[in-house]
Amino acid sequence: MGQLKAVDRLPEVLRDKVIEMIKKPGLYQSEIVDAINAEAGKKVISRASLNRYVLGLEKLSGTKRGRKPPSAEESLVRVAKALERIAFSLENQYKKTS
Repeated sequence: MGQLKAVDRLPEVLRDKVIEMIKKPGLYQSEIVDAINAEAGKKVISRASLNRYVLGLEKLSGTKRGRKPPSAEESLVRVAKALERIAFSLENQYKKTS
């Protein structure tokens, strides 16, 4: 098993604060790192370690930082449009073969 990420090694209070700050789209990662290191009183995370942590979260969730996943309605609209394109394509193929 690999090593824990720097964010995962933080005390629970600081880790929760990092996660809370990550959810705020207006904050830069450097601001988050500076705030956490200032609260800890020493350098406990780096910009690179925070970036790796955020990228891992994005990979797990499938969403980018600060963006919400599509709503059910938006997903249904996308599926409906895709089905319309498929139906149109199949209709054209059928006309060509007939």
